[in-house]
Amino acid sequence: MPSVCFVAGDPSGDAHAARLIDALKTHPGPWTFTGLGGPAMERAGAVLLDDLTKASAIGPFDAVRYLGRFLRAKRLLDEHLTAARPDLIILVDFGDFNLPVIAPLVKRHRVPILYYISPQVWAWGGFRLRSIRRYVDRMVVFFPFEETLYREAGVPVTWVGHPLIEAAHPTLDKDEAARRYGLNPWRRTVGLLPGSREHEVDRHLPLMLASARRIAWHLPGVQFLLPKAPSVASAWLEPHLARAHCEVHVADGSVHDALQLMDAAMVASGTATLDAALCSVPMVVVYRTSWPTYVAARMVVRVPDIALVNVVAGRRVVPELIQHAASPKRLADAMMELLRDDERCAVMKAALQDVRAQLGPPGAVVRAASAVLDLLNAHSRGR
Repeated sequence: MPSVCFVAGDPSGDAHAARLIDALKTHPGPWTFTGLGGPAMERAGAVLLDDLTKASAIGPFDAVRYLGRFLRAKRLLDEHLTAARPDLIILVDFGDFNLPVIAPLVKRHRVPILYYISPQVWAWGGFRLRSIRRYVDRMVVFFPFEETLYREAGVPVTWVGHPLIEAAHPTLDKDEAARRYGLNPWRRTVGLLPGSREHEVDRHLPLMLASARRIAWHLPGVQFLLPKAPSVASAWLEPHLARAHCEVHVADGSVHDALQLMDAAMVASGTATLDAALCSVPMVVVYRTSWPTYVAARMVVRVPDIALVNVVAGRRVVPELIQHAASPKRLADAMMELLRDDERCAVMKAALQDVRAQLGPPGAVVRAASAVLDLLNAHSRGR
């Protein structure tokens, strides 16, 4: 009976872990799934030791307020490893916790580690790469440049492609989606994608709404659409929308149903930029974090761009407005440039199609499940 324990610390990682659990269950079992994660993992059949998604944060300074929960999660996992000794630990992204805290703990218990979804070692420099080489038995990565990076560093790695390729399809046609979300199909639509964590919503949504007010004043026919991610509580949005002073339609459903309606979008840096790219939505990427985290990141980040679409493309194909540069005026001006310049939008859409081509063929989660089985079999033979 294969026993696999996951550690996923944010809503995105929780969802990816759940899809991997579903793929593993198609192979002969019975399987036992446990771990630190969230509601998606639990729905997929994992027994949760604790819900880490309630404490998701970016950067060590933002994470300080959740220190007690993280210490408790570490203790619960330590007890579980001692009592149950699973066959494999799968760490899912969340590098600020998984690499310095969980990976050394797991290795002390002599349990093999598969890392699913690479931390951004290509951005943060070599210190994280050294930790991965020391603790991780196999990396399973989404991007081809990550495979090259790890192979050259001597880390066992499998590139599987990106699962979004299969998910990036609307469930409704455009007319039906427009009716459902109360949009006028003859008016231009601007999307607002502020992120999936509460602190991301708090930092990005006021900025986006202030920009929307400027856009609405200069381009009165524009309408605004905000897709609500499953992990986003309505209570996070309501105080901001109540002060918006412009009409914003909230789309509660498939993000791809909403994306297909957008002529352009303001997007918080993260996986949402890939969702928008796969739907060929021209975008301006923004990101704000706490000032201590931003200053620390500036000292160690080694790449010119942070938006995944730009990193995958190897060049800047969409504008980025980061921290102090992300002002309502600058964001509104950048969005209005897109809305007024059809030729620029066409060039951007062509570049986004190139990004799509680099994300691999369908079947990423199936290939990831095969990599898990290979590692389980290898360690079973070793024992």
